[in-house]
Amino acid sequence: MQQIDPRAFFIGAARTKPAGIAMLDALDRKALDPQDMMGAILSLPEQCQRAREIAERADLKPLEGRSFSCAVVAGMGGSAIGGDLLRSIYQPVLAVPVEVSRDYHLPDYVSGEQSLVIAASYSGNTEETLAAYDAARKAQASVLAVTTGGGLTARAARDGVATIQIPGGLQPRAALGYSFVPLIVASARLGLIPTPLLRELDDMVAELVAVRNRCSPDVPHSSNPAKQLAANWHGAIPVIYGSQGERGVIAYRWKTQINENAKAFAVANVLPELDHNESVGWSGGEAQARLERFFSVVFLRDDREPEHIRLRAELTKQIVEKHAATVTEVWAEGVGGLARAMSLVYIGDFASCYLAYAYREDPTPVKVIDWLKSQLAKAARPSQ
Repeated sequence: MQQIDPRAFFIGAARTKPAGIAMLDALDRKALDPQDMMGAILSLPEQCQRAREIAERADLKPLEGRSFSCAVVAGMGGSAIGGDLLRSIYQPVLAVPVEVSRDYHLPDYVSGEQSLVIAASYSGNTEETLAAYDAARKAQASVLAVTTGGGLTARAARDGVATIQIPGGLQPRAALGYSFVPLIVASARLGLIPTPLLRELDDMVAELVAVRNRCSPDVPHSSNPAKQLAANWHGAIPVIYGSQGERGVIAYRWKTQINENAKAFAVANVLPELDHNESVGWSGGEAQARLERFFSVVFLRDDREPEHIRLRAELTKQIVEKHAATVTEVWAEGVGGLARAMSLVYIGDFASCYLAYAYREDPTPVKVIDWLKSQLAKAARPSQ
């Protein structure tokens, strides 16, 4: 493993570029990315600013002044990750427990107006989220809808439920600013997190701009950490390890971005949990060692990690380096926990799109998900 100043944004193991990988500096973006996923990724800083303005103006009067005992974010996929980030980044200062429910149901403890349910569906038509919304109403919980429209907006309007209406036209995974920032603003307005923390949004946007300046398509491979990650992953299976807390959530975000954008398989896990199980998976004999050479491992790090997590990460690297094709580290940067977390999120978005380009995959469509939804819809229709 190459030893570089741990404050560096990206640390990578030297590796010959896989045979046949496209030169990411000379790709025809219009041909590979006709619906411009990269354009959506590039617009994230502005999206976050716009989302803040929308959330600050939203009418939350039906909820203001209430005292909550818990909060549940009900959502799926790209609409749920904002809840995961909220829960993990702000865990030390949350006034009440916050959970994320990816299901048709809600926990049994959701009951009465002291329970806040945030129904988050970018399309407004996610069947699991609509079912969770109905369950929240049945439980007489306080409800906030975050959506672009669809059935969720219709239900909220019918029931007089507070709604943060966000702009449509994007893939849910490319609308993280609209899915996440309103949760931060609403949490501050409703007393779940301290209001002064909203100042961190300015630092976050500034850091996103800095990451964009390093990772945009016009920055050459030689100095572009996102392109370097994609090169390592090409022809391999990406394995993303978060060093703790929100970095575990971010590792999962990287995995799902690789899945959907690059149409590629990936693995995610988090320290310290993986040291109690997955680390043993790197100790197999020669038959397994041949397979392990197809893995490209990334550790998501922060130089503010507690000492016991830093030591675990270093020791785990020593285990993995003996087997994986490459081992790299990406370090958080920025002022404040929110900016540092989002700096890691953002480089993963870029890298997953570059991997799609390397594989000659259109990063926007998710045909497998569309097929699954169509089959579920057919099964739900009564037979004629």
